[in-house]
Amino acid sequence: MLRSSINLLARICGYLAALFLAGIAIATFAQIVARQMGTPIETTELSGFFLAASTFLGLAYTFVNGVHVRIGLVSEFAPKTMRRAVELWACLAGALIIGYAAYHMTRFTVESYRFGDLSPGFIAVPLWIPQSAVSFGLGVMLLSMIEQLTLVASGRVPDYETNKDSTVE
Repeated sequence: MLRSSINLLARICGYLAALFLAGIAIATFAQIVARQMGTPIETTELSGFFLAASTFLGLAYTFVNGVHVRIGLVSEFAPKTMRRAVELWACLAGALIIGYAAYHMTRFTVESYRFGDLSPGFIAVPLWIPQSAVSFGLGVMLLSMIEQLTLVASGRVPDYETNKDSTVE
């Protein structure tokens, strides 16, 4: 039940990441059309927020589906007796690094909310809004890393190995 919930959460984040990528395209298209009509609009800051959201929300989905850049080359060429140890080390190190980043990004987001920080561009966006997408994406990635770590530790094949040869939906 917990595994399916984490996978569903990663899938939802993947769809949200795709939605934010589409938002970048729409914002860019609107900027081009507006300039052609003589009314330039500024979408750079908004596109930057969409890019951050897309990048971090897409982390867990791409990881679980085996399309992340990882140490696969090292583990594939390691002796069979060492593969599990290499995978355990990689998942543990990744979980620690992502956990550190998620903790500090979440603290930063809360501070931005408390202080009422606004973006410096034409549209004064409360910074906690785009930062929340980054924090949430890192949190879901951490859950996915821990889930895959438990699979490797229990001797089962991790999802990123079973999904890497199939196409990502």
